[in-house]
Amino acid sequence: MRPGFTLLGLAVVVTLAAVALAEDKPKGNKYVGVEKCKNCHEAKSKGGQYTAWKAMDHAKAYEALASDEAKKIAKEKGIANPQTDPKCIKCHQTAYGEPAENIAPGFNPNIGVQCESCHGPGGNHIKARMAAADEEEEEGELATIPENEIVKKPPVETCKGCHNEESPQYKPFCYKAFTEKIRHLDPRKKRTAAELEAMKCKGDCGVTHDKK
Repeated sequence: MRPGFTLLGLAVVVTLAAVALAEDKPKGNKYVGVEKCKNCHEAKSKGGQYTAWKAMDHAKAYEALASDEAKKIAKEKGIANPQTDPKCIKCHQTAYGEPAENIAPGFNPNIGVQCESCHGPGGNHIKARMAAADEEEEEGELATIPENEIVKKPPVETCKGCHNEESPQYKPFCYKAFTEKIRHLDPRKKRTAAELEAMKCKGDCGVTHDKK
């Protein structure tokens, strides 16, 4: 379970449901926001994760709620303002419903589905990486990230926390095809051909792939 959360609180934060799998996360972790993640995850040499995120629909998730299409869908559901209604923003904001003590100063929830919606709160990750930077390492060496520091590979349950039947635009999806569209690997981590092949769907997922 994520730090400091009860099962009741976890049920409220639907968009981060699968982060509960990391039960040994240390307490006191905070959501810091994508602009903090950018500091280390923008460089192309490290995978350009921030740049990749900016091009995704996730980055525009909250903004999209102000569109005419979103307002039309909301009206059909009896929702006056999709940008303020919990039924919508629980999956279009990061850290919706979190208590104030779990939010770092300066965090902006209105930037859509940020890194921490999938990878969990990043406060402890930043602290650990800054501490590691003080240690001497070989140039270009890739640090080993402990499993309880950050969610490195979000499971399908994380996606299903919001991409489910409650969404008015939901369609069944293939997890591997779905994540392929938003994948942002660090090129410094060498992967074998077999590992890369394992990331691809073999056509046995049982759903039609949406290539858009």
